[in-house]
Amino acid sequence: MQDFNVLLEAASDYNEFVGGAEEDRNALRHFEGLANEALPDDVISKLSQLPGSYSILVAAEMWCPDCHKNLPVIHAIAASTPAIRLGIITRDKAEAVFKAHFGVDKVKIPFAVVLDENATPLGQFIERPKTAIGKNGEVSESYKNGELLVDTARELTSIFPGK
Repeated sequence: MQDFNVLLEAASDYNEFVGGAEEDRNALRHFEGLANEALPDDVISKLSQLPGSYSILVAAEMWCPDCHKNLPVIHAIAASTPAIRLGIITRDKAEAVFKAHFGVDKVKIPFAVVLDENATPLGQFIERPKTAIGKNGEVSESYKNGELLVDTARELTSIFPGK
């Protein structure tokens, strides 16, 4: 899809994107330390057997606490196999295409789209894993503490084809 190809070409890689205010970098670095542990064997196995090539296009902002938690895991997933390219763009750059394609009123971040080799969306991960939300709609403390990064990894990886 042309719009997603244009966004991928404009995207930064992880290391380019994580510049910014020191406070934001420090928050992100904390979760980077937890991210590699968040890739369980089943996720690594699935990623190692991916047929074809893929991209993960993420709309994100460095000031965002959900991005601090989830971007390191998304990066670890992409870094685990040469079959996946990661591109990160700001919400402003993604907004028109994401709203039009996904029918959302607001682009919550991080908004990660898994694209096949033709830049066709296969699915998306939005903001935080489903397990992070309690019965009454509250964000769980375990998520805030970075204890659900495995859930982020599994939810995002479930979009890719294969077992």
